[in-house]
Amino acid sequence: MQKNRSISKIAVALIVIVIIIIAGVGGYYYYLSTIPPKPTPTPTPTPSVTTLNVVVVGGWNQQTVQTAANDYMALHPNVHINLIITTFSNYLEKEEVAESQANASSYDIFTWSPTSSGPIAPYVTPLNSMISQYNYNLSNFAQGMLSSGAQYYNITSKQTTVIGFPIDTSIYTLYYLKNIFNNATLASEFQSMYKVPFNPNDWSNWTEVIWADQFLTSHNITQYGMVIDDNPGHGMIDAFPAVFYWWYRSNSTLNGGTLGGLPGYNIMFTTSGQPDFANAQGVAALQTYKQLIQYGDPSPNVELITYSTLESLFQTGKAAMDLGWTEYAATFNNSKKSPAIAGNVGAALLPGGYTEAGGSIMGIAKYASNKTAAFQFLEFLTSNNEAVKAFYAGGFIPTELGALKILEANATISGFITEQYKGTLVAYANPPLLSISSTVLVPEFNYAINNYLTGTTTNPLTALQTAASEWSHAMSLI
Repeated sequence: MQKNRSISKIAVALIVIVIIIIAGVGGYYYYLSTIPPKPTPTPTPTPSVTTLNVVVVGGWNQQTVQTAANDYMALHPNVHINLIITTFSNYLEKEEVAESQANASSYDIFTWSPTSSGPIAPYVTPLNSMISQYNYNLSNFAQGMLSSGAQYYNITSKQTTVIGFPIDTSIYTLYYLKNIFNNATLASEFQSMYKVPFNPNDWSNWTEVIWADQFLTSHNITQYGMVIDDNPGHGMIDAFPAVFYWWYRSNSTLNGGTLGGLPGYNIMFTTSGQPDFANAQGVAALQTYKQLIQYGDPSPNVELITYSTLESLFQTGKAAMDLGWTEYAATFNNSKKSPAIAGNVGAALLPGGYTEAGGSIMGIAKYASNKTAAFQFLEFLTSNNEAVKAFYAGGFIPTELGALKILEANATISGFITEQYKGTLVAYANPPLLSISSTVLVPEFNYAINNYLTGTTTNPLTALQTAASEWSHAMSLI
């Protein structure tokens, strides 16, 4: 009986414990029910990505832009820069077709050479207001470089529009073999004969180049004097202005008080828009050009000197000098590519201290989907630090004056960069870059000049008058 009472007490105790537990659990759940639920966290939105489609030319300015694009995307993860790689022969057609169809989804940033600036001008965005809005330092470019494809001048309204920024530089350079022009014996004999220095850096006019040509070839020191472009397919429109500028810059009737004429019209038009070379100054320049060809090149009736042969002929060591572009320097000083001359090449400005501009330009497409983002990338691309980086990455010479000054601190290249800087400041000897330049002006001019150089036309003034007449007629139809 006692045992059963003990069991009953235990049972009662267990029941009490269970009741307490149940009450506690119930109270806990009641407590939980009084706590407001936590809000569901809002997902962090994924930043939208802006894609910029940028047209570049493979083997020309692709590496410069790619270097800057990689750096820019690392700093701006919400921007994707997509390079549209094309060839030099069809980039203009690709860009014009897209814009003529008002295709805002195709391209955001265009590339062009100076000779394409006229045709491309209607299809790109004027940058003047954005330059002002973002305080962009346009003075970091020399005026001659801007006039050569980055600006458009409306001769009716007399307004200049910035249509793009130069992204690299190429200028006409007078290359020479140092072992010849540093030779004291040759220098003494030349100076005794002609009463002028033997150093190309000290020449003041083109007659001194011709004298050097005569001296070198008559002494059988080299087969040719100074190699100069005589290709009627294009090169004549580069070579003639390079010579003609010597007369142009000192004649106010021709230059209208400017250093390099009006942007786009440049030095072969007056400031009223008329051809300016069918005169005594043009005749002197054309006769000089012909003499330079006679001493510096094979006969144009036998072999034409083109962009490629300007480089390859001088590489052989058969010519003492070469009127070529800046980018040739890398080849000339490469011991594998140019074993006959590497390490023996000096560089000078053209006689009298000036030069002609080249290179590549980039601007914003007329129907770009995000012009603000496009401008910000161009601003980055043309910054001094990025231009310096592009030079070290691929040898692309900056057009930015600040970048050239930074590079001058490198003692191994300071001499070359100093010459480049000086040349960039005086790169005014530029041909016309109008909408009809490549289709009408260049072919008509080169045809008339080639007739004189090859003997079909015997009078230089007749050749120049023929070209000027064709130009005047073509301009009247624009």
